[in-house]
Amino acid sequence: MTTSVGERLTLAYQGFPEGLTYVLPYLRGQLSIPSDERASGRPGPLSADFSPLTWRRIRRGAGAADADLLVVGCSSRRARMLPRDRSLILPFRVHARIDVVGDPAAMLGSVSPNERRQFAQLRRRHEWTYETATDVDDLRFFYERMHLPTMETRHGEETRSADWATTLDSLFRHGMLLFVNEAGKRVAGVVCRLEEDGRSLRMRLFGVLDGDETHYRSGAAKAVYYLTVEWAARHGVRCIDLSGGDPFPGKGVFQFKRRLHPTITHPQDHYRDRRVYVRAVRDTAAVRDFLVATPMLSVDEAERIVAVYFHDSSRPARLGIRAATPGVHGSRTVDLDEFLTPVRGTG
Repeated sequence: MTTSVGERLTLAYQGFPEGLTYVLPYLRGQLSIPSDERASGRPGPLSADFSPLTWRRIRRGAGAADADLLVVGCSSRRARMLPRDRSLILPFRVHARIDVVGDPAAMLGSVSPNERRQFAQLRRRHEWTYETATDVDDLRFFYERMHLPTMETRHGEETRSADWATTLDSLFRHGMLLFVNEAGKRVAGVVCRLEEDGRSLRMRLFGVLDGDETHYRSGAAKAVYYLTVEWAARHGVRCIDLSGGDPFPGKGVFQFKRRLHPTITHPQDHYRDRRVYVRAVRDTAAVRDFLVATPMLSVDEAERIVAVYFHDSSRPARLGIRAATPGVHGSRTVDLDEFLTPVRGTG
């Protein structure tokens, strides 16, 4: 698949079809807005067509006919076989996990004082409480009035979610719903799957009432995470999986989860050995703008997760987009003048 924005920059994708919903949406957003705003990830107008690539061409270092950037979703083994110059290997997905220790107050003790103070003030102002539910009618209300509208509002045509049967049988029947109530009214919620005899909790499907952005501005969406942590600390849960995410620290959801000081890990499911191979096919101003504006979580030779920030003499590294959290084994800055210099024999 090839996506272009005007005449400025073109990205070609090949590989796992899940990449069209997990990897590309953020990259598309980065392509389609001005370089000084790209870190926000807001989507813009796109044109796309299909341009299949063979693995033989990719291994030779050949990109799509008009691509400036090549992105490939493939296995870890295959990613290591592709040309290494002008390229990075990223995890296909990352997970954020929290070890639950002590009571709710102890858990929130790792959050910054300002963050704790703000949450406490908002909780009092909006009268937030939590409620758990295990009735199918409650799930239907959540799914139809919260989850689906939220996915539509946030992701539009690129909505990704579990269908009703999967939600009911694979998630809900093995866990519960947690609602955030505002002055007694359900305004947000999450489906949680409980594993290891209730010692592990995975936050899976999320939503706010009618997908209304008001509940993001009020903080109710964030309250889902804080109140889930509170419930877990009171009910013997030892580990919370905040669910999967894309390998881009600039995403707002990554930045929010960082506040809870989770450990970033490779997934434990079938995504564990999947990777995203990113290669700059050309050295242009637009490519440089994009790479500097898009810090990434890469994997090193030992498969450890490392943050990467690009820069050059006129484009400073975007170090303000912080990635530091347990499980991210440091960061490195990469000079684009060196990164984009072709190795002899490649193009």
